[in-house]
Amino acid sequence: MFKRKNKKIVPEAETASAEKPIKKGKTKSKKKKIIIFSIIATVVAAAIILPALLGKGETMPTVSAGTAEIMDLAQTVSVVGVISGSQSAEVVSSLNYEIVSILVEEGDIVEKDQVLAVLDGKDLQDEYQKAAKALEESQFNYEACSSLYEEGAIPKSEYISAKKAYESSLITLKSFDIAEKTKIRSPISGTITRVNVNLGRYANDTEDKKPMFVVEDLKQLKMDVKISEYDIGKIKTGQEVTITADILGKESVKGTVSRISPTGELKDPSSREMVIPVQIDVDKEDSPLIAGVTAKAKILIESRSKVMTVPIDAVLEDPDTGENYVFAIEGTTVKRVVFKPGIEGDFNLEVLNSALSEGDLVVLAPSFELTDGMNVLVLPQQ
Repeated sequence: MFKRKNKKIVPEAETASAEKPIKKGKTKSKKKKIIIFSIIATVVAAAIILPALLGKGETMPTVSAGTAEIMDLAQTVSVVGVISGSQSAEVVSSLNYEIVSILVEEGDIVEKDQVLAVLDGKDLQDEYQKAAKALEESQFNYEACSSLYEEGAIPKSEYISAKKAYESSLITLKSFDIAEKTKIRSPISGTITRVNVNLGRYANDTEDKKPMFVVEDLKQLKMDVKISEYDIGKIKTGQEVTITADILGKESVKGTVSRISPTGELKDPSSREMVIPVQIDVDKEDSPLIAGVTAKAKILIESRSKVMTVPIDAVLEDPDTGENYVFAIEGTTVKRVVFKPGIEGDFNLEVLNSALSEGDLVVLAPSFELTDGMNVLVLPQQ
């Protein structure tokens, strides 16, 4: 009789592992990555080897390019300053008496000589009484000396001394206009921009020793700026100014250079650079521009229409001859082009009498290692 052999049962998990088919999709993905890496390696190698072969063993410099353009160009000088009233007065008192009345508030418009505050005149009255008594005594002494001098009892010098003392006492008493001295008046017409006093305190008892009042003429605003000694030669009275400030948003107002100081001053204690104070009169019109805000002034030096320009970053100056030049790009080589500069804008420089044409490419940020006729690798323009 035949005996049946026991059949070995293989677990399902083992069967699946042993007979699991290979997914073709993953194989293709790996092959694709290998191809991409091969292409990148080839490009990198070409970028290194090809320039060396073309340049006979020398690596070509890589340069970025700008464009020669015809455009309207304006040369300006930009500075920052604070807007203020055309006139400003700090009101103080020589008499440190108690303040009994304050007649104005910040924002009030006042006329010249208008009373702003009144001081207590009690102490002044005491001083007046002392001055009156001093006058009475000096007058008695003067009259007595006059009689004695006429009789020859005293020398002339003593008589003259008594006379001068009497005249001085008389002037002092006449100056004691108590009602007037206790009144604090505005020296100019304008707007009260600061009130630094309080009732019951003394005239000189203000915070941080500030003046009692500040009065400014806000009908006409001005902007005081400081121009570098390197730019002051370009500045002239009458030049047009464009003024911008945060308070104006995207708007701007016009102004005019009205005054240039005849002397300069140090920019700051740690600098040797000199700056020159310049005043700009602001055409306020109906704009929201107000005194006390910081603003930017762009002074127009000169403007020209439809002129040939190159980016300022493309320009070099020959240290030996002082000539300005650029490197024009012709295919894969560069050509040194000397030119006479005109006015300078924010980003472009006017080009006079040169061989450049509109649309010509020029090297940006060139180094002094570039030479006429050198082969270069030009990066794509952005």
